[in-house]
Amino acid sequence: MHSRGVTANEVIAMQKLFIGSVIVLMLGAAFSLSGFAQARASSSASTNGPVRATVGTFVLEEGSRIAFELRRSDPCPCMCGDIFVTGMSVVDRAGKEVYREGVDSVPYTDWTGMWDLSRADGTPVAPGEYTILIRTSLGEFRAEVRIVHPGEGSFSGRLCATASVCGLGLDVYRLVTKNDDGKTIPLRAGDKVMIALPGNPTTGYEWTGPDALPAGVLEPIPGVNYRPDSGLIGAGGTFLFRYAAVGPGRVELSFSYRRPWEEVPASDSFSIVISVGGV
Repeated sequence: MHSRGVTANEVIAMQKLFIGSVIVLMLGAAFSLSGFAQARASSSASTNGPVRATVGTFVLEEGSRIAFELRRSDPCPCMCGDIFVTGMSVVDRAGKEVYREGVDSVPYTDWTGMWDLSRADGTPVAPGEYTILIRTSLGEFRAEVRIVHPGEGSFSGRLCATASVCGLGLDVYRLVTKNDDGKTIPLRAGDKVMIALPGNPTTGYEWTGPDALPAGVLEPIPGVNYRPDSGLIGAGGTFLFRYAAVGPGRVELSFSYRRPWEEVPASDSFSIVISVGGV
């Protein structure tokens, strides 16, 4: 019998088969953790095309805001090369674009997406169903939302489902800004909240939050604590604080804007109450 060596094309085919098997295994693992995530998230990948992951549907009341970040598990299980965010847009149920955020291909670790439920011209979108599309060099991540009138949300806007591909997943946050000063923010266990406060560290000022939190209600989420608005020297930006709701209760969060070395009253302050309901 005559034997032959393995050709280069056969090696490539075997590598693709192996990678595809790893992806399938990782996708299966992403949904084996909880039935709730299985019901509200999906993802797909192939060896010959981009990945796609979808989370939702999240119910948001008019006047709310939402934020997004991509997070990679550590250690990275597969597809561990550099990943860049190349764009973010929002489309309505008919597929018509209502909002677009310009992104100049930035590393995913340098990107935080935010949407205040408005069109590009600043006018609020009408209640209805929308899809946020986050495009990356790896593929597309989607968050499906339903916008309702105030009072119609009744805690249904859960922000805790995730879909991941090879350990890279989309985090969805309830976004709180300076305009929410003094308000009570309702969450449910499992939700995530991001607090975004404007500032300029080049002046020496910085926002600082609480040193400790009551056990069993909120837990801090690690992440980049400042995003510059531009690459210009002296330009300001946004300080970011992230928390996960872990159990029922109420917590007041107070923040101060000051130079750490000065023993004087804060230049600015911000406080909210987080009220966490049940599961």
